Amino acid sequence: MPPLVELEKVLHAARALEDGTESVRDLRYLLGQGTSLGGARPKSTVRDTDGRLAVGKFPSQADRRDVIRGEVLAMQLADKAGIRVAPARVEVIGGTAVAVIRRFDRTDDGARIPYVSAATMLQSNGRDAIHAYTELVDVLLQSGADPIADIHELWRRLVFNFLICNTDDHLRNTGFLYDARQRGWRLSPAFDLNPMPGDRRESKTWLTEDTGVIDSQDMLMAAAQYFRLAATQADAIWGEVAQAVAGWRAVALDLGMRGIDLLDFEPAFVESTTP
Repeated sequence: MPPLVELEKVLHAARALEDGTESVRDLRYLLGQGTSLGGARPKSTVRDTDGRLAVGKFPSQADRRDVIRGEVLAMQLADKAGIRVAPARVEVIGGTAVAVIRRFDRTDDGARIPYVSAATMLQSNGRDAIHAYTELVDVLLQSGADPIADIHELWRRLVFNFLICNTDDHLRNTGFLYDARQRGWRLSPAFDLNPMPGDRRESKTWLTEDTGVIDSQDMLMAAAQYFRLAATQADAIWGEVAQAVAGWRAVALDLGMRGIDLLDFEPAFVESTTP
């Protein structure tokens, strides 16, 4: 896998492949560097400056806004909202913003930590609408290493997704890591958090098997008890997450977003936090 300093080579080769001008050398380089061209945009496992593994995510030429900075913005806001996330930052490579996100499925010495997606847990193809977050509550109660803590955090994440208009919350975007010491599963750090300004503010995964997709604060609050939360606890979590999201502009500025970038993302945040 390439060190961080080689990301410009990976970016160049991935760009060439995306626009159909790749050479045999580009293809060989990408195949040899653990690069994935699946999903919304190309990415590559890289070795960070401290020697640990990270994922480098590159923009797509089809992006209509600064999706890379938008994802890192969401990750950093999630951290401020009390959600466990992998460290994420923006590196500017040859004038292009690249997201560098620490891999969470490795130990400090590089050993692999068993990981499964929520889709695998529920034996789903990951993109259907017949599964609900309450099913993940049941999984954690049955197989979780610290079920109540993770169930509370799961609800916190649902609040966060709603407040940033992250509408791409399919089951492959939630995962679990195996805790060998406690012999159970833990929620993995949150990942693939993407504000979607302009989208209808509703989840892809249902909240419960009876209520359907998440489309209001009232719906989330009504389900809080299933997530083992008292009304006062749910109110407190909502307030903490809303306060973190309300500070989105300052975090965005720190990431280098300006002018049109702020206007592009504003609907994802302002509409959810304005009384």
